[in-house]
Amino acid sequence: MSSQSPLSAVIDWFLGRVGDRRQYKRRSGSFHLWWRASAEATPLPGIGMEVSPNGIMFVHPNQLPSGEHNLILNIRETKVPVRVKILRSDQVFHQGKSWHRYMGEFTGIAADDWDRIVRYVNDEPEAPDRRKMQNQEMTKPDDAYRLLPLSVQQRIVAMLVEKKRLEAPPAGQAPLMKLFYSGLTKDAEGKNVHRINVHSRIKVKDEIVAYDTRFLIGESGDVRLA
Repeated sequence: MSSQSPLSAVIDWFLGRVGDRRQYKRRSGSFHLWWRASAEATPLPGIGMEVSPNGIMFVHPNQLPSGEHNLILNIRETKVPVRVKILRSDQVFHQGKSWHRYMGEFTGIAADDWDRIVRYVNDEPEAPDRRKMQNQEMTKPDDAYRLLPLSVQQRIVAMLVEKKRLEAPPAGQAPLMKLFYSGLTKDAEGKNVHRINVHSRIKVKDEIVAYDTRFLIGESGDVRLA
């Protein structure tokens, strides 16, 4: 990448902190889950096949309509409710039967449940005091965010606030969120764009809800949702 790129410093930072990116690896292995068609509907069982802090791959005997769905994941014997947007689907054979397979991303999850999935994916023990540990990663501004050009910072914050995934920070203060670099790719015009995941949290009805939002940032500093 050209040294003239306004993103040079932050990309170098991202590439130097491999330990942070491990949180976005995936964990394969089956686990129980349930799909709930509506708040009143009986949860119907399926099988989780792979999970990450970003999303999930699962199979279900039912053909789910496109859009977003409520799932309940059984993670270490804890029921974790999540909201999932289906990105892709196909059919596979599993245990001698035909199943519908779905790949989706989380669009809503409680912050302590997001932390629980991170620990599960990284094979880390449960926090001894969950209340104390909750939100520990969001107690100070992310240094990577500070390295972004000001216009990129402002655009990311504005888009997250608009989507109600972040509280607008007080004047002069950096927002409490965490950034993860997902690599370089090409856009529809063949130009280089950087994929960045932004983890943010916001209080909704007395509950802290976690969001993971994907952005594409061009070499010139333009920002759009992935």
